[in-house]
Amino acid sequence: MSLADFDPRVVAEYDITDEDLEQVARYLRLLQGLDAPTLEDIAIGGYYGTAALLHEVVELRVLLARDRRLLRRSPALVKRFFLDNPEAHALALAVEHIYLREVIARLFKQDTALGALILANAGRWDFYVLAESNILVPLFEPTDDEVVQAKFCLLRLRQLGGRML
Repeated sequence: MSLADFDPRVVAEYDITDEDLEQVARYLRLLQGLDAPTLEDIAIGGYYGTAALLHEVVELRVLLARDRRLLRRSPALVKRFFLDNPEAHALALAVEHIYLREVIARLFKQDTALGALILANAGRWDFYVLAESNILVPLFEPTDDEVVQAKFCLLRLRQLGGRML
């Protein structure tokens, strides 16, 4: 996995570095275990992998600003810190899914509701983390059809893999 696998616009805009990639991998293994499923999403590269990486970079930067030594802590302490700082996750969810929404609109000419994307991609818990946060985004409870449509769009992005259109 290298920075060349991701959307160069996002890499530049967020000044994502090789060190960020290494820190994200360490963070995810501490948080999710050695088989960290989010690392598999990032490894897809392309737009979908970029969105997953962007989420983790944004979240980790907030958390590291609050605890510089976070990545030297035990998995249990990292998980506790993550849960004690839901606004970091909420901000990351917003940034990730706004990016996905923009990509889907550009590539597939489809307007997808932010709430539908979050429910399709992350789940109900994440939807409520963002809904209960202070992050101001247009978040509404989507219909079942909107969630199904969002799942289809996300599947299409995953299928693109590392290809950038």
